[in-house]
Amino acid sequence: MLEGVQYVCEVLDWVKVNDMDDTLRSLVDYAISVGQKQKVDLILGLGSQSMNNQIRFSQNKIDINKQWQSDLIELLVVVEGNQVSIGSFSPRDEVYVKERVHAQIKFAQNMTPSPFFMGVESEKHEIDHSSYDNHFDSNIDEYREKAPQVINTCIDEAINTGAKRVAGSFLFGKNSYYLSSSAGPTGSFKNTFYNLTVRAFQEELDASGQGLACGRIPTSSEKDLVQAAAKAGQFSKSHKNAQQVKAGLYDIIMNPAVAANILGKIPQDANPLAILIGMSSLGDKMGEKLAPDFVNIEDNGMQPGGLATTPIDIEGTSRYNTPIIHEGVLKSYIHNTTTGNMFQGESTGNGAFVDFGIGSKIMAPAPTNTVFNNGDHSFDELLDTSRKTIYVTCNWYTRFTSRISTEYSTIPRDAAFLVEKGELSTPLKNFRISDKILNHFANIDAMGNDRVQVKWWEVSVPTWIPTIRVKDCRITTATQ
Repeated sequence: MLEGVQYVCEVLDWVKVNDMDDTLRSLVDYAISVGQKQKVDLILGLGSQSMNNQIRFSQNKIDINKQWQSDLIELLVVVEGNQVSIGSFSPRDEVYVKERVHAQIKFAQNMTPSPFFMGVESEKHEIDHSSYDNHFDSNIDEYREKAPQVINTCIDEAINTGAKRVAGSFLFGKNSYYLSSSAGPTGSFKNTFYNLTVRAFQEELDASGQGLACGRIPTSSEKDLVQAAAKAGQFSKSHKNAQQVKAGLYDIIMNPAVAANILGKIPQDANPLAILIGMSSLGDKMGEKLAPDFVNIEDNGMQPGGLATTPIDIEGTSRYNTPIIHEGVLKSYIHNTTTGNMFQGESTGNGAFVDFGIGSKIMAPAPTNTVFNNGDHSFDELLDTSRKTIYVTCNWYTRFTSRISTEYSTIPRDAAFLVEKGELSTPLKNFRISDKILNHFANIDAMGNDRVQVKWWEVSVPTWIPTIRVKDCRITTATQ
């Protein structure tokens, strides 16, 4: 631990959320019973109880160590066949829950019929908890006391590997869920999680590096956390005296964080909702060749250790492993019950309450864990090229000109390097990648054997992906 390190600590009792509080569970059941007495066509409720922790650090020391608990009930109400409302609230007691259910029923009665609702799961599915046990850390209650020491070790490691200043945040916690539906399905499950973002800096602002780590078992994560911090420190040191790159076509080696943000958007477009509202690049591409034969991508709601892995979806349907792209060919879309009916298929266990940033939610398919196959190339083999190549470790501000054509631009941040003679050489700065992601997919040249899970503020869908080399990417720079 660094000498003189001090931090603010908000101390709260660590509530035992290993299993959901009986009061919250009973309030979910009560909400369902209130709706049934009002003779609604359907009422479905998801209760969630979460204990979250955040350690935030900057200037080589911990600033904040805080903890908070959240209790939430989300309700779906359907009347008159397809007049739907979805709402959420923090429960207090039965009187308050009854008021909220009545208000939501009234809201549904005033809604126009929804074209996006054609029923929900009606069969009960037995949850196989034995296959889900590795998603809960049984030692999570003791970890809160140890976590600051782990983060101080990360700070020290980043400095030891070359950083002058270190900043970032570490989130971890535990969740418990209970689902009940008047259509029949019920289920409960729990999980834990952690997510580290660390950035390292030199005295010059342009020289910086990033490290990421995430997963389900915090008490087994220290090695990965420290390695992420070390990587950030090394990148920042190597990125000193960065040079302006010339615009043109380059091969790009995308580390997993960059590949997840850019390439991960294509399989996540295999969503009927996005297709129906004109926001998908894959609406007319079923059966088409999108990538080389060695590229396989799944939406896997059962991925071991996946941050979106749950045994059932919001409807109570069992999760599945859905092949999206097989040997480079688009094979499947994800579905909930409604879109399965619309597209003459069946649910793939991807039902969710989906929002668009503002306004009411709708029940629709949503991706779980996007899983790329692991490649067979070492990092040194990916660098072994005679073509003009850039290695990019981080990118921010990915923006689309067109979601359908996938024309976009993004800004590489932190460390980026020219690749020459099989090694990282000149550090680079001040450029954009401006191209079409569908072009990138067709031009995937090689995949590394270093697949990891990525989830941070630029990658909202947990994505398992290796380092990937893509040919002929368009690089643009500012003009005078």
